[in-house]
Amino acid sequence: MQQASAVRAKLEELNTEYGRLITSSDKQARGYTLERMLKQLFDLFDLDPKASFKIEGEQIDGSFVFENTDFLFEAKWHDQPVSADALDSFAAKVERKFDAKGLFLSINGFSSEGVRAHSSGKKVLLLMDGGDLTAVLEGRIDLKELLARKRRHAARTGEIYLTYRDMAV
Repeated sequence: MQQASAVRAKLEELNTEYGRLITSSDKQARGYTLERMLKQLFDLFDLDPKASFKIEGEQIDGSFVFENTDFLFEAKWHDQPVSADALDSFAAKVERKFDAKGLFLSINGFSSEGVRAHSSGKKVLLLMDGGDLTAVLEGRIDLKELLARKRRHAARTGEIYLTYRDMAV
């Protein structure tokens, strides 16, 4: 019970910080703060997160472990939905790693052509948007449950972008 209370308190703290980020005009600082917040969120849910790192010319926003699978993480906060090119770039980084998957968070979603392109063929990415993040920060769904539902949906349908609002909760 005490642990659940601590989780709720930390989620409230992160949600308050996220609310401040939404109104921030400093896009670069907002991106770095979002990365730091997400590491804290993954840590809160015991996903063994690692902060951003660079390897041979590649920059990765972070990584975590979910259901015994290593996930690389990418976060973008652009004004428009993320394009197919950005998904292609991140998917290539993931595919060059040994037995990894990728989670791409785009606060403002993804282009339909990018989602279609990456929902066919070999699936290496799961997609998450700002609505998904808000649902977790507000305690409407546990982060692990959100990821499990996204993964299960992708395994069953091939679709890599299932939003919280489209889940039968």
